Amino acid sequence: MIKRLFALVGIIAALSSCEVPVDVELPHIERLVVDGFVGLSPEDGELRVLRTLPPLARVSVSDMTVPNADVVLEWKGAQGGIFTLQRNPDSVTFALPKEAESWEDGIAVLRVQGIGKTATATTRIPGRPVVLSTRVVDTVSDYGTNVTFVLVDVEVDRSSVIWTQNEFWFFSSDTRPLAGYRQWTLAPFDPLSSSSRTTMRLVVFDRNDYSLPDSVTITITSADPAFERYLRSPYGSGESIFGFSGVNPWFNVQGDGLGLFIGASSTKIKVGLR
Repeated sequence: MIKRLFALVGIIAALSSCEVPVDVELPHIERLVVDGFVGLSPEDGELRVLRTLPPLARVSVSDMTVPNADVVLEWKGAQGGIFTLQRNPDSVTFALPKEAESWEDGIAVLRVQGIGKTATATTRIPGRPVVLSTRVVDTVSDYGTNVTFVLVDVEVDRSSVIWTQNEFWFFSSDTRPLAGYRQWTLAPFDPLSSSSRTTMRLVVFDRNDYSLPDSVTITITSADPAFERYLRSPYGSGESIFGFSGVNPWFNVQGDGLGLFIGASSTKIKVGLR
C-alpha cells in the first residue's frame, strides 16, 4: 500500500513538472474612443479622445493617447462654424470652443481622425431650460426624518432628457464644513407630452443630522435623448447618471470608433432655503 502511495506521488510530481507555459493571443480591434458633452461650461463638460488597448495591457494616459489626433467640430446652429480642437497639455482631453457654451437648439457634428481611423458623431444641443418658479418645502420623509426639498418648475425643450444637480456643503452645529457632494435626479421628459413644462423635485437636506444652509445652487441640464438611450441600453438599469451599469451599451459614435458625444445645455439658479 505504501509503495503504491509513493508511486502515485511520483506520477503526480512528474506530470506537474511537464507543464509548459503557452502564450495565448487574445483578439483585439483597435478603435477610437470618444467621450464628452458639448454645449456645457468647461467645469461641467469636456471632450476626451482615446484609443482602445489590448486585453491585459498596461493602462496609462500615454498608452491611451491618440497621437496627432485631428479633431474637428462643426456647429450647424445659429452663427454656425467649423472649429479645429486643440489637445489640452498632458491630457487626453480636447478644449471645446468658448462659443460652444452659448450654443442651443442646433446640430453639432464631430469628426475624429487618428491611428489611421476615423470616427464621427452627430448630436443635437437642446434649447436651454427656462426656470419658471421655485418652491422650498419642509416635510417629513417616509422614514420619519425631517427633510427640505426644492420644487423647480421649468420649461424645457420637448425633445430632450433633463436632470437636476445640486452642490452644497454640509455644516455642523458650529458651522464648520464637514463634506460636500453632488446629488443628481434624472427625469426624462416625454417628447409626446402636449406641454413643455415639468416639475423637478430635488431633496437637498436632511435636517435631522445637519443644520440648514442659507442657500443651494441647482443646475438644470437638458440633453440629447441619446444620453438616456445609452443609460437604458439592454441589461442596464438606467438609474445611474454617472454612467452605464449594464452590458452591451448603445453608443452614438460611428465609424472606427465607439463612445458618446452628447449635446446639452444648462441653467444654474441659486435658491434661498431660509
